Amino acid sequence: MNQLRSKLYEVRFEIGMVLSLVLGVFLRFYKLDRQSLWGDELYSVYASSLTNWTDFWSYLSVDPHPPLFQILLSFWIQLLPEFTEFSVKLFPVLISVVHLICLWFLTKSWEKPKRFLFLFLISLSPGAIYYAQEIRSYSLLLCLSSFIVVLFVDLDLERGKKIRWVSLVLLSIFISYVHLFGFIFVGSLYFIFWVQFVLKHYPQAKSVFILGLITFLAFLPFVYVLMDGSKIATASWIDPPGLVLYLAYYSLFFYTSKKFFFLTVFVPILVLLYLIFKNNSRNSNADSKLRHSAPTTFLIVALFIIISTSLFSLLKPIVTNRNWIVTLPLIYYFVADRLQNSLGKRYVLPALILLTLFSLIDFKKNFYLVFKEDWRGTAHFVADHCNPPLVFVDSYPEFLTLYLKWEGHSEFSPKLTAKDFRMDQSKVCVVRRFVENNGIGFPESPKNKKIGQSLFYGFTVEEYQLSK
Repeated sequence: MNQLRSKLYEVRFEIGMVLSLVLGVFLRFYKLDRQSLWGDELYSVYASSLTNWTDFWSYLSVDPHPPLFQILLSFWIQLLPEFTEFSVKLFPVLISVVHLICLWFLTKSWEKPKRFLFLFLISLSPGAIYYAQEIRSYSLLLCLSSFIVVLFVDLDLERGKKIRWVSLVLLSIFISYVHLFGFIFVGSLYFIFWVQFVLKHYPQAKSVFILGLITFLAFLPFVYVLMDGSKIATASWIDPPGLVLYLAYYSLFFYTSKKFFFLTVFVPILVLLYLIFKNNSRNSNADSKLRHSAPTTFLIVALFIIISTSLFSLLKPIVTNRNWIVTLPLIYYFVADRLQNSLGKRYVLPALILLTLFSLIDFKKNFYLVFKEDWRGTAHFVADHCNPPLVFVDSYPEFLTLYLKWEGHSEFSPKLTAKDFRMDQSKVCVVRRFVENNGIGFPESPKNKKIGQSLFYGFTVEEYQLSK
């Protein structure tokens, strides 16, 4: 018994890593089909479902984000044996799962306690789990930012050094073309480290400068495209930075509610502040200039991204909490590095697990409820209660068309509401969206009698009886 206990103690971190990854993968698949896609997701799916590349680029002409995620999603849809709502939902989930698996292999050279903490935190991050189930670019954004952080901190390892530099170049270009904040992430990372290396006369300064320069030059074609005013204008709906934004950002790390507010907000923040000001450089890193400077500098990079984009957003709002998902691996690495020596204390690991459980309990209560837009339920109602072929929609009729086809109903032809229209139907349904609609309803008159109205999350469906 003592021998078995001794062996289990020796592999305790490996067991912890495996359990973390298994639970993380489970939560990414759990209730994947719980709710309908919402507007932004349908924008991505519909654009990527267009088989004609001219139509594809035309549809994305007002999208301010780089197109790499959309292109990859398009390839995914073309490879699918059957194009369904569930099959496209698998795309970001599989990216997130590949992300975790790759991190398992990429961090093998790390100290076991640090490796365990990093994989534990990123596997059970509410933000990582949440955006693994959303068909937008954020799961890929987090995946690439994590790879860059891991490769960057391991640059001093001689084995495979050239491969790491080449990989960093490619990953930096890829993440820049996934999202604007991907470019902001790598730009901030290389700039902060370059300044530090120059001031301390580190030999890596030249290499990091070249890395940043190549990434910038590769991104210039999209900068040119971005100068189109219509692309920039699409960010105007975002609110200026405020308390709600920062609380939402915090929920990427720990999901919180009033019940566990003290435990999941004040305690982690106090621990983070303690780690920031704790002056205990580890002897194991004394022989490595890059590793020695990396944890604190990663935290500085994260703060630089948050502060600089917040200040810019006071002039032109560009920040939402999900854009800051790129800072997760930076902060997680800092915490894992600083906290690893404390794992020997009996209360540290149980406390971390307990806080994470509190976070996941609140996260589960709120995350697995319908809360955005019920395009699926609306399409189902239209298919069962409305007369084809015409259905009027005051916003994105192509999205309703997509859902109706997924429901197996191609006889409907959703059209955008307009002041003037002609039809030969005796009954027509009008779908009205709560947000981002054209403001044009169906004209009520003695000839157009409203005979019913049904409410869905984000929509109302009005039924009209028409007389000639």
